[in-house]
Amino acid sequence: MRFLFTILLFFVAVSAKAQNSFSASVSGSATVYAIQSLTITGGSLIPNFTSLDHYLNGVTAEDYLSIGVKSNKSWTLSINAQNAFFSPMSSGGSTNMPCSVLSIKTSMMGNFLSVSTTAQTLKTGNKGNLTTPGNSFDVDIKYNPGFSYKGGIYTLGLVYTLSQQ
Repeated sequence: MRFLFTILLFFVAVSAKAQNSFSASVSGSATVYAIQSLTITGGSLIPNFTSLDHYLNGVTAEDYLSIGVKSNKSWTLSINAQNAFFSPMSSGGSTNMPCSVLSIKTSMMGNFLSVSTTAQTLKTGNKGNLTTPGNSFDVDIKYNPGFSYKGGIYTLGLVYTLSQQ
């Protein structure tokens, strides 16, 4: 009997404790900053001028670059040349070949944009990662110096700027 009373007392104690309940709430804040990431791969292929047609119409390198954008805001990608003129890397090269002999476009876009020192919009897109449609794309370039400049190896720096819309 004493054993039964102890067990009964234990259940009563547990039941009494289970009837007490407490609740609390906590509030706080979290700061989420705008973040963007730009990845550019490729660009190692150098188009060669190997025929008269190349000098007349230029040389196009399709899928010259692959670009990926990750952003938690809608974005704009612009491009501009660092300098107004190409720099010759070989002796005897022309010092007056303008950056506009280079043009660029996304592989899906119809018309090439002539490169200048003024930033031009290359592409816009929506927030998301690389699986978001339009956030991964290829870029075509076209060189068309014609017959006005001396043969040689030239360089030109390009600036790609990713900004929020």
